[in-house]
Amino acid sequence: MPFWHTKLSAWAQAWEAAGLSPLPRVTLSPPDRPEDLTINVFPFLRRFKGDTDALLKAILSPLEGDIAHYELVKGFLNVRLSPDFWRAFLSAVQTQPSAGYTHIRVLEGQFAVFEYPSPNTNKPLHLGHLRNIALGQSVSALWERAGATVRRVNLYNDRGIHIAKSMVGWQRFFRPQTPSAAGKKGDHFVGDCYVAFEKAYKAEVEALVAQGLPEAEAMTQAPLFQEAQEVLRRWEAGDPDVRYLWETMNSWVYDGFAETFQRLGVQFDKIYYESETYTLGKALVEEGLSRGLFARSEDGSVWADLTAEGLGRKVLLRRDGTSVYITQDLGTADLRYRDFPAMTRSIYVIANEQDHHMQVLIALLRRLGRPYADALYHLSYGMVELPTGRMKTREGTVVDADDLLEEMRARALDLTDESIPPDKHEETAEGVGQAAIRFYLLRVEPKKNIVFDPAESIDLKGFTGPFLQYGYVRALRLREKAETQGIRLTPPTEVPPLEKEEALLLRHLYGLPAFLEAAALSYNPALIAHYGYELTQRYNEFYQKLSVLRAEEPVRSFRLSLSYAYEVAVRTVLEVLHIPLVTYM
Repeated sequence: MPFWHTKLSAWAQAWEAAGLSPLPRVTLSPPDRPEDLTINVFPFLRRFKGDTDALLKAILSPLEGDIAHYELVKGFLNVRLSPDFWRAFLSAVQTQPSAGYTHIRVLEGQFAVFEYPSPNTNKPLHLGHLRNIALGQSVSALWERAGATVRRVNLYNDRGIHIAKSMVGWQRFFRPQTPSAAGKKGDHFVGDCYVAFEKAYKAEVEALVAQGLPEAEAMTQAPLFQEAQEVLRRWEAGDPDVRYLWETMNSWVYDGFAETFQRLGVQFDKIYYESETYTLGKALVEEGLSRGLFARSEDGSVWADLTAEGLGRKVLLRRDGTSVYITQDLGTADLRYRDFPAMTRSIYVIANEQDHHMQVLIALLRRLGRPYADALYHLSYGMVELPTGRMKTREGTVVDADDLLEEMRARALDLTDESIPPDKHEETAEGVGQAAIRFYLLRVEPKKNIVFDPAESIDLKGFTGPFLQYGYVRALRLREKAETQGIRLTPPTEVPPLEKEEALLLRHLYGLPAFLEAAALSYNPALIAHYGYELTQRYNEFYQKLSVLRAEEPVRSFRLSLSYAYEVAVRTVLEVLHIPLVTYM
C-alpha cells in the first residue's frame, strides 16, 4: 500500500504527463465534508471551457481504483476513498509503517548540522534554553524522519566578558566557596556569582551617574567592570592563575549542565568551545584585512562595513585586540564545515534577539567567499515570558530549567492516579511533567513569543502534551486488553460501512506524512503538535462512542486495527516532539 507521498507522486506524474500545469493541489477534506480528499481544480475550469466530464477524467484517471465517490463543488473536487483503499492502508500501517508513513523521503540527500542550545557558562540553563532545546530536538527529529542525515552539535560560550564577570563575582563575593560546600549544582552556583557581580556593578554605575558622569561612561568606568575587563585581557594573554580559575569554574558549570542534559535526553555528536574557536575567527579577520575586505580604525579596532548589505558597520576586533561574539562565530562556522564537509544545511537554533547578528555572520562569510555561507539557516524563535513579565538573568529573575522541571514533576505527581503501580509513580510524573513543558513550548510557531503558564500546560483535557500521552496510553491499554482476551491484532480483511467517527479518524491518520513534510520543510513543530492534538480528539470521539472489543467481526478487527494505527501515529508525534512515552496515566 503506497502511503501519501508515493500516491501523490504517482498522481502528480500522471497529471504532468496529461499537461496539467500547475499541478492540482490535494489536501485532506475539512471535518464537515463526508469525503476524504479535496482537490483544487479551480485553475483548470477555464482551460476545459466548461467541459466538466473532460476535466474530471483528466483529474481522476490516476486515482482509478481508489475512489468510492466524488463530487465537484465549484472549483473543488471532493473525493471519498474506497473501503479497499482503507483496508490496504491499515494493513500497511501494521506491517511497514516506516516505508512512507512514520518516515518519509522528502529530504533524502540532505546533510543537516543542528546547533543548540549554545549556552553561556556563567549561569544555569533557564526556561528560554528549554524552548531552544525543544526546538532543536524536534526539528532535527523531523529532518531525520524526512530522510535527511542529521548531526547535533553544541557550542559552549565559555569565554568573554560575561564569563569574566562571573569570575570576578566569585573572587569578590564567594571565595573560597565551592558548589559542593554551598550545596548547589555547579551551574547554579556560578550563576549566583554572576548575579552578585551584576547587582554590585549596577550600584557602582548608579553612584557614578549620581556624581555627574554620563551613564554610558559610568558603565565602562565602574571599578568592577574595569576589573572584569582586566581578567579578560589576562585570560587572552594566557595568565596561568586566571586560566586555572576559569577552568575550575567552567568545570562546575559543565557538571551542572550534564545533569540537566541527561534528564532531558539531550545528546550531541560534537561539542565546540568558544575558547578554542575564537582564535580561528581572529585568523579569518586577519585574512579579511589582508584582502582588503575589512578595515582597521585609528584606535586599532577592526571593522567590516556592511552598509551595502543594509547591516551597517560591525566591529570584529576591539582596539585592545580582544575578540567579540561574531569573531568566534566566524571561526566556529569555518571549523564546522571542515568537520562536516558533506553538510548541505547548517541550522542555528538561536533566539530572535540575534536576528541581526546572524544576518551579519552570513554576510561576512559571503564576503570571505566561504562556500558554505548560503548553507547557514537561522531557526529564529521568540522569547518565553512569565505571566509576571520578562525574565532577566542580571536581576536574578530567570526561571531555572531545573526548578521548572521539578515544579512540573511535582504537579504531575499530584495528578497521578492511584491505580498506577507505585513503582511507576516517579517515572510517570517525570514524563508527564516534561510533556507539559515541551508541548507548551512547541505548540506555538517558533517566531512567536510565549507566555508560559505551568497550570495550563499540564491540563489533562486541554491542548497539552499530557492530553496526547493520555490518548497514547488509552490505545495501549486497549490493545493489551485485547491480547488478554485472546484477540489478536491482525491486518483487517475488510472495511465495514464507516461510522462518522471512524471516517474522520481514518482521514486524519492518513494525513500524518503530509504533516511531517510540512513541519520539516517549514522548521515548525507546531504543525505536528496541532496535528497530534486534533488526531487525539478524533481518537477520543471514536473510543467513547464506538465499542471495539465487544463489537462483532469483522467490525472488531477493523476497529482494533484503527486504534492501533492511532497508536502508531501518536507515538510518532510524541517521538518527534521528544515527549516521553509513558505507559501509565
